[in-house]
Amino acid sequence: MSMSFSRATNRTGPGIFALLFALMVVATSCNLRSEVPALELRATELNKAIMCPICPGESIDQAQNTLALQMRGIVRDKLADGETEDQIKQFFVERYGPSVLLEPPRRGFSLTAWVVPPLAVAAGIGLFLLALRVMKRPAQGRDGIDAARESVSDDGLERYYARIESVVGEGLSPQTPLAGERDDDGGG
Repeated sequence: MSMSFSRATNRTGPGIFALLFALMVVATSCNLRSEVPALELRATELNKAIMCPICPGESIDQAQNTLALQMRGIVRDKLADGETEDQIKQFFVERYGPSVLLEPPRRGFSLTAWVVPPLAVAAGIGLFLLALRVMKRPAQGRDGIDAARESVSDDGLERYYARIESVVGEGLSPQTPLAGERDDDGGG
């Protein structure tokens, strides 16, 4: 009887350990977030919105050069002085231009950066659907061609085959009228 008890304990031990470990990780991650001061959280969010003028495509939060470190310090100091996020962004725009913002302003010419991508996606979807529609039509059209081919009389097909044989056999150009056919100008 003691043998079966030890087997059950061996099976549930790792599961209980994993559950306790997961609970500990969740509990510590919640505490870490609440321990970060609100000013630091605002500074981090603002640092993610300002682009480093030296490092293309990187925010000052990501960049590790001296200028980015100085810009992060300025952000922290200005937030501590009570300035708003918009005032701080405007400070950097005045010094480095509007391209210093990772998110372009939603007015003036920069509005095109907000309008054009959704329109391009919508146009792409429309063209894709149109292409699918066009691709379906030839399959339907083939039935119409087969029906037209069947409706051609045997006499018409014989003239057509005779013309092909004469062009291939005698070296005539396809524009040369055969005997019994009229020219474009109405002659016979």
